[in-house]
Order: sequence, then structure tokens, then C-alpha cells
Amino acid sequence: MAVAVVTVQFNVVLVGSTSLLLIGLGLGQAVLGSIVAGWLLLPLIEELPRKSQRRLTAIPLVAYIGITAVFVLSVALLLAPTDRVTATALLFLVWAHHSLYDSGVEPSNWAYERLPGRLRRAAPLRVAVHACGLVGLLLLLQHVRTDSSYSTVFVGVMATVTLGVVGASSKVFVRVRRLCAALDQHAHKLILELEKFRAAPEEKRTEHKQAVEEAWGTLRRTLANKIDTGLSISGVFVLPAATITELHHLVYRALRTTGPDDRVHRQLAARLRMLRIACVGRADTLA
Repeated sequence: MAVAVVTVQFNVVLVGSTSLLLIGLGLGQAVLGSIVAGWLLLPLIEELPRKSQRRLTAIPLVAYIGITAVFVLSVALLLAPTDRVTATALLFLVWAHHSLYDSGVEPSNWAYERLPGRLRRAAPLRVAVHACGLVGLLLLLQHVRTDSSYSTVFVGVMATVTLGVVGASSKVFVRVRRLCAALDQHAHKLILELEKFRAAPEEKRTEHKQAVEEAWGTLRRTLANKIDTGLSISGVFVLPAATITELHHLVYRALRTTGPDDRVHRQLAARLRMLRIACVGRADTLA
């Protein structure tokens, strides 16, 4: 879907108008091409080593970021000087599309291995999208100001909007660092409670089981947040919903498992440690 929208955007830039026929053809070609290519390449990808699979399945994300960046620069540098209204509309289109669909291009497989990358790029991409929307709005205000007798007022509005976007963008980075601090803290707490549960005598297992459930509930609520925004319909996930569900079942399997068999416990602890490792260098408890 992301490839289809980018294709439509380039069609609009090349022809300079929003022809419904061209949009429909571009959308259909992009969707059909994506489906056919994915279907043909899937058997080959599944036979490759895990590291190679991770790299190949990340290609759509890299292509989306690269093509969108080229598109935005083309609009801002080539189209904006001659047609501000069309440039504004296209920049708003990019802003709206990424705001609503940014998690759609994120690969959901290898969720733990890819978490450091999501934490690393979520804030810069969100700020870049803010900048895209800001440039579009400034182009629109500049176009209106040219034909207005209240040019001074428009300058003040433009400055206010710019400062507001800068402030909102800085909060995105603060949010990511605060989220990393919470993930690290809650994952560590769950690991400790699981260790206490396994070491506890039988008569105290119920008490420690409740502590584990409480620690998992806190971590699960943290995992349900989006990395770069507080909106449920927009933003990059920490872990896909299916992975959170799998982790939930693993926690309760660990609570039901007794005796010397600690395979489930080790699997769960390994996943929790991967969460903590992903947050190394990104946490800020004072944010």
C-alpha cells in the first residue's frame, strides 16, 4: 500500500495535475506488482539464512523512506517555486499518509531483533514528517500572504506555527527516551519477580505469582504504547500485537511450569533481556 501511494504521488508530480485515471492506473499497477513480486519471491526468501531474510524483508521499509524523501525534496525544490498550491497539497498528502500509515511499512517479523532499529528511527522519521507538514503549511501561508494586506500578521502566524512544530518535535525525542526507560525498568522488574517465583517454596508461590502477574501487566501496558506518538491510530509499535500476545502466553506458561524443567523460563527471560538490550543508551529516567 505504501508503494502504491508513493507511485501515485510521483504520477501527480510528473503530470502536474490530479488525473483520476492516472491515479487509478498507478494504484492498480503498484498493488498488482507488489502482490506478484511478493508471491514469487516468498519461497526463495524462506530458504535463505535468517540474517539474509531480515535484510530482504526490510527492503520495502528502506524503499518507502528513500522514495518518499526524494519525492518531498522534488516537490519542495522543483514544484514549490512555480506552484505553491499544488506543492502544499502534495506535502500535506505525505504528512497525512505517514501519520496514518507509518506502522504499515514496519516489518512485523523478527520483532525483538528489529526493536533497536524501530527505537532509533521512529523519532527522526516523525520529526521529518512534522517538517514536511510545516513546509506545506508555510507555503500555503506564504501564498495567501502575497495577496493579502495583512502580511505582518501572517509573518507572526508563520513564526508561531514554526515554534509550535519545533516544540512538538522535541517532545517526540523525549517520549522515546522515556519509553525506553519504562521498558527497561518494567522488563527488569518482571525478570526479578520470575526469579523469586521459581525460588519460592510452594506455600509462597501464590504471593509471588500475583507479583509476576502485576509486573507483566505493567510491562504489557507499556508495550501497548506507540513509540513516537500517543495516538492509537498512528505511530510505530514497540512490538507487534501478535508478539505481545505470544509473550503473554509465555509468561503464564512459565507460571504453570514447575519442577526442574526451566526451558520456558529461559525463553521468557531471553526475550525480556532483548527488550532491555534494545533500550541500552536510549533510556532517560529524568526525561
